[in-house]
Amino acid sequence: MAIHRMTDIPASEVADVISDFELEGFTVTKIDQGNGLFTVEARKGDDGGQPVGDPGTQTGTTGTDPTPGGGTSSSTGGTSITSPTDLLKRLAAAYKTATIQHPQLRAVTLAQWLLESGRATSDLAKLHLNFGGLKFRPEMAPFATSVSFQAHDGVDDYCKFASIEKFIQGYWAFLDRSPYAGKENHVSSGESFIRFIGPIYTPTPGYADTVLSLVAEATGLLSGAGAGTGDPSPAGTGETSTAGAVNLGTIVIDPGHGGTSDLSGSSHNNAKALSGALEKTLTLQFATLLQSALVSQAQAANEQIKVVLTRTTDMNVTGAGRAGTALTQRAKLFLSIHFNGDAPTARGTETFFRAAENGNVNLEDDKAFARDVQSAVFGAIKALDGSAADRGAKPDSMTKLGKLAVLSDINLGNAQMQNKCRAALLEVEFITNPAADQLLVSGPSAAANRAQVMAALATRLRQHMKAMG
Repeated sequence: MAIHRMTDIPASEVADVISDFELEGFTVTKIDQGNGLFTVEARKGDDGGQPVGDPGTQTGTTGTDPTPGGGTSSSTGGTSITSPTDLLKRLAAAYKTATIQHPQLRAVTLAQWLLESGRATSDLAKLHLNFGGLKFRPEMAPFATSVSFQAHDGVDDYCKFASIEKFIQGYWAFLDRSPYAGKENHVSSGESFIRFIGPIYTPTPGYADTVLSLVAEATGLLSGAGAGTGDPSPAGTGETSTAGAVNLGTIVIDPGHGGTSDLSGSSHNNAKALSGALEKTLTLQFATLLQSALVSQAQAANEQIKVVLTRTTDMNVTGAGRAGTALTQRAKLFLSIHFNGDAPTARGTETFFRAAENGNVNLEDDKAFARDVQSAVFGAIKALDGSAADRGAKPDSMTKLGKLAVLSDINLGNAQMQNKCRAALLEVEFITNPAADQLLVSGPSAAANRAQVMAALATRLRQHMKAMG
């Protein structure tokens, strides 16, 4: 017996939902939840079975879903939520405020999800919050669980997401895999991007053109979803706000380098991985992962946190400008993310704090912060690769430059503020080392490893902020 339950349906949409089920031969029961919301339970088949969302499984088919590879899919279990219209609104609202590496691709990727999910009518979308028809791969483990699903080519494992935010993160992690290598060369416009990834995503002829025909609709959804569709300034912000939540405060995450020109206190790029990835690209990728992990973890723990990025696109910012973001945001913590480059034998994680001889007015607190960052990141990498090396937390006087502009207490505003911002610069790994490149940049598990390392760092940062009071 196929049983589907949809909850929190507005009164204005109940008739349409009931009509859709009845056209497919379901017997429908409407339940008034109060406050103008309704539950619709639809049944078809023999007696017995369990409603979707209750413990157990059900094997009914209530709709089709275009998936990568073409064809249709039907559900084999999951959790159904609200009406397609409401689900689309929630997706657009979440995506509009989500921090992504390429905000200019927001509309075209939402258009792709409209197509893949049949405007949120597919079982994958309704039951598993999988709006992209994403099949499960090992790299998706930090974002999704695996669910068996009947597709046009048989049963396969697809992604089941616990939240819309996890789907958004998971979609970009999915595209971060090796089949989509080279996509960074096609991010200047939505059309260039979808024409590059489209033939990889699915061999369906005319796929990119169909997605592009939905961009206007996607743009309209984003425009009606609340906050701005893009990032109004180089600093992208992720924030939680829940009644009764513990307020952790603000942290500024600084993705090192960027752009094509060197600026005061910030070169446009330094290291280049053996696989070809540039340090400036990786720093933004890791910073975005860290921001997402901080926000999602805080939400789950009933904590309030504000996470600000000093840049969200491929642009450079002066060292003073990066550190100055901590002052304007009244941040408790400032963390700059970088990668090392050297001989292929060089390996390890290290974290820098402002040296006493460079005018640190917050030395012991900065040391404690740097040690926490170092311990979290090295520990996470060591858990993935036993040959990882701990290069320790050390003063910036030990860098080639002798001092780092982003750690300047003058630039951070600490010279004038009573509540001083703690600052550190993290060198995640030597991306010129073959093992480190495979582990974090180009290997088959690199995307999952990156997410795991940043999740571990996010946990430690939240603990540090909470202890600061």
